[in-house]
Amino acid sequence: MQLSDYFDAAASRYPNREAFVDGDGTIRINFAEAQKLVYAVAHALRTDDSLGLGAHIAIYSPNDYRISLLQIAINRASMVWVSIHTRNAVETNIAVLDYADCDLVFFHSSYEAFVPAMKTGLPRTKTFICLDRASEHGANFAEWISSHQNVTLPESEVDEDRLAVLQPTGGTTGPSKGALLTNRAVEMSLISVFSALDMDHETRVLAVAPLTHAACFVTLAAAVRGGATVVLPSFDAYNVLDTIARERITHLFLPPTIVYALLSSPALDHTDTSSLRCIAVGAAPIAPEKLKEAVRRIGPVIYEVYGQSECLFPVVAKQPADYLLESGEFDEDALRSAGRAVPFARVEIMGDDGALVGPGVRGEIVVRSAMVMAGYYKKPEDSSAVSARGWHHTTDIGIRDARGFITIVDRMKDMIVSGGFNIFPAEVEAAINAHPAVLECAVIGVPDGKWGEAVKAIVQLKPGQEISEAHLIDLCKQALGSVKAPKSVEFWTDLPRSAVGKILKREIRARFWEGQWRSV
Repeated sequence: MQLSDYFDAAASRYPNREAFVDGDGTIRINFAEAQKLVYAVAHALRTDDSLGLGAHIAIYSPNDYRISLLQIAINRASMVWVSIHTRNAVETNIAVLDYADCDLVFFHSSYEAFVPAMKTGLPRTKTFICLDRASEHGANFAEWISSHQNVTLPESEVDEDRLAVLQPTGGTTGPSKGALLTNRAVEMSLISVFSALDMDHETRVLAVAPLTHAACFVTLAAAVRGGATVVLPSFDAYNVLDTIARERITHLFLPPTIVYALLSSPALDHTDTSSLRCIAVGAAPIAPEKLKEAVRRIGPVIYEVYGQSECLFPVVAKQPADYLLESGEFDEDALRSAGRAVPFARVEIMGDDGALVGPGVRGEIVVRSAMVMAGYYKKPEDSSAVSARGWHHTTDIGIRDARGFITIVDRMKDMIVSGGFNIFPAEVEAAINAHPAVLECAVIGVPDGKWGEAVKAIVQLKPGQEISEAHLIDLCKQALGSVKAPKSVEFWTDLPRSAVGKILKREIRARFWEGQWRSV
């Protein structure tokens, strides 16, 4: 089956159960109402002469209860959802959508100021639709679907190998790579999510992390199980805690940074969190001491999940029973790990020679699963490289112990994961190197208690030149957005280089990670 089939099955079983709730509780829709909206959107898409089967549809919005319904409707219409990150600079998103050959963009009014630039930069994209109100820059969503209410939408033939999602992954040079995810991959990810996280029709998810990325699979998994989702537009610790208590939330998916923010909130100790069954931490490793604190203060409800855009998630998962002993003490080795391979994935460690290695040997984490992507969009060479020898190559370095626990200890590629977001240093380096006072720079991730990794720039200035740290950080914020901008800048007289003049970034990075138990 495909995503929309699972949703239809849930709507048939639980038509009157609550499905989606707007953050403040003013909008509450049940499964029958949600299905009606899905059908209207799918019918509007299918009857649009400018769109065909397989059209690429993007959603440019902060968290909104309609996002999951749009994703289901796009699937119901046999079209492809294109993920874009709202915290990217608009120029970045134009490049992403141009590369993805986007046909239509749903946008929220909070981003409508960027739509004129998108229209100029995306001549292929003919249709823009504003989700939440009338806009001079696009059709009003409510009016757009008004003539498609109570329609009969013919069943499309299910093709499990048809593309369902185009998930941009970022890139160090040129346009982003886009992971092509089929109906089969999405289906298996949903099954893996609700299996690993113990979801059922009583589940109530609080959506805080961006639904433009991994968090959407948790929301969708809840929907196909007949559970409900409460959607908050942005993170505020007090609001999150208040919503957990008021809405009797059972499940959250959070990056470590939000977990840390909740732990630092004075309101936590005065909030009723007894409804919680699972806080799934993903997008980056959680610090072991923070995990322990969360268990002590919230309870044994902390899970950890690991995956990638290219192989979805979870392919590796850690549940409380994995790291809590019967005595109540922590199993330190299990605690530091990402978990064990889920039943729906084979996860191994591969040596440099391409052979799989045994317990205790360091190597690249490789995956086989129906969750793995079909390839990168329009990039056959990259697709072949990442699937060499019949395995998906994560480029993460790990060690598996005799019990099957996999600990991620390093990263082969240059990517920085800060607060759950992927940042590619070449982009930041290009912005800094463009300044006339800069000779060259190296951008790395350094240990950070809040972000996991913080972006740091090591800069070598030209002789006789001066520039402030604040100026370079502000330059990057303007060019790339605040997420990608360095949190700190150091000025070195000389950067370490190889015999051929290449900056030895691993040597720079090692100075900041010395004494850490891991290197990511």
